Amino acid sequence: MPLPSGLSSYEFIRELVPSRDLPNYFHLHILKDEKGLPLLAPEGAPQKNLLDIEAFFGQKGPIEIEIGCGKGTFLNHYCENHPDLSFVALEWEAEFAFYSAERLAKRPHLKHARVVLGDAQPFLRDFLPESCAQALHVYFPDPWPKKRHHKHRTMRPDFLELMRRVALPGALFYFGTDHAEYNEAAQEVFAATPWLEMLDRNAPPTEGIMTNFEIKYRAEGRPIYRYVMRITKDEGRG
Repeated sequence: MPLPSGLSSYEFIRELVPSRDLPNYFHLHILKDEKGLPLLAPEGAPQKNLLDIEAFFGQKGPIEIEIGCGKGTFLNHYCENHPDLSFVALEWEAEFAFYSAERLAKRPHLKHARVVLGDAQPFLRDFLPESCAQALHVYFPDPWPKKRHHKHRTMRPDFLELMRRVALPGALFYFGTDHAEYNEAAQEVFAATPWLEMLDRNAPPTEGIMTNFEIKYRAEGRPIYRYVMRITKDEGRG
């Protein structure tokens, strides 16, 4: 979407809307005016719209977050292992998000799990309250291999700060990729982040659960890089 004329930066007004088709499925919508144009936030500032955790999940936290759930393989199997867990899975591809929510809808006993279609960055920044998550999961994100696209990668300092914002002190952070160059770049970012404590540099699949991508990549013989970290330091949160 092109930058509006005359503005050096801008933010859109967003709202979280429940799906009319599936339970536990929500859309992070950009609001539009009567002409169908996106509504800009006043003065270009993000508009905080913090969720009531208990109202959204049906119980109090803490919660866990998966960023980029794909077809929902990890989401569904992990929540089967933890049926009382408040869990939100974010996915920006509409087809994948809907498929994940369809799978979840077939498991009505997982009543505290949610799928959100939308961009993780504004969701973490503007919709989740601080210090609400006991764990964050990021498995096989898009590596954006071209150098000019590296700014879109999930594992960058500003995005990690958003993860830190929603994490409880001591929260676990699980990460996995099959992309060697992205792995090297992510390790540099992790090493430069003083509030991340590396616990396992050669972690197995979390609770033995592999994503669809991981199953495919392991069958192809690709190396898999997995880490478990702890978010340790609480000073300077914001």
